[in-house]
Amino acid sequence: DVWVEASYNPVLDASGRTVKVVKYASDVTERRTRMIDCMAQIEAVDRSFAVIEFDIDGNVLRANDRFLSLLGYSMNDVRGRHHGMFVESAYRDSAEYQRFWDALRRGDHASGRFMRVRKDGREVWISGSYNPVQGADGRIAKVVKFAIDITAEVVRDKENVRVRKALDK
Repeated sequence: DVWVEASYNPVLDASGRTVKVVKYASDVTERRTRMIDCMAQIEAVDRSFAVIEFDIDGNVLRANDRFLSLLGYSMNDVRGRHHGMFVESAYRDSAEYQRFWDALRRGDHASGRFMRVRKDGREVWISGSYNPVQGADGRIAKVVKFAIDITAEVVRDKENVRVRKALDK
């Protein structure tokens, strides 16, 4: 396959009739192939991870279905709302939480295990990364989080610790 970007330009005679058409074209196959590959990778990530995008102030821009399902929300519930809706209030009001967002605005990425709160109030544990994304001007334009649900693993680990402590007594 060959992809071209082209314009067709009529050439007119003195009375304004078209006598021919000149086509100017550029081969954009390589650029188009790279774009298709990038889109396929983005779709693969979207299928595999809970993904949410925030503006630099922490307000939700977009979230995929996997994220919304994991936290029990619809897009209308979260669009324009602050990330703080997904964390415990004590953490949301802490200096640590402010430093977390300050670091993201500076372009620092964060990854690890995070406890989040579902719409119904239940804990959800994720393993994820918060990734600042630069805009065309080179400044941080948004933050994208990629995560997977590790709640079952964390619950199992906590139960194992509880059992070990009980056996040690």
